[in-house]
Amino acid sequence: MKIQILGISLFLLTACATTSTGPTPAGDNKYVMSRQEGAFPTGDEPLLQDVLQEANRFCESLSKKMELLNSTENSGPFVMGNYPRATITFKCE
Repeated sequence: MKIQILGISLFLLTACATTSTGPTPAGDNKYVMSRQEGAFPTGDEPLLQDVLQEANRFCESLSKKMELLNSTENSGPFVMGNYPRATITFKCE
């Protein structure tokens, strides 16, 4: 019984997690990065702000400045895996 409760608890915690992907090279010194909310989003997560800060830190680690090329946000609805997501394309110059 304790193992089942532990398993369910771990599943629920991972379902709530925010995930980030990238930076993924997209050719010609371009990168793509995204951030997505988990299965139980509250709707007020600063996803775009977070992914911009991550991209900026990445470029700073290369001693360069981040130049935003494109950004998209998906705010839901929260059904069938369509969770809030922010995706950016950027360069480090």
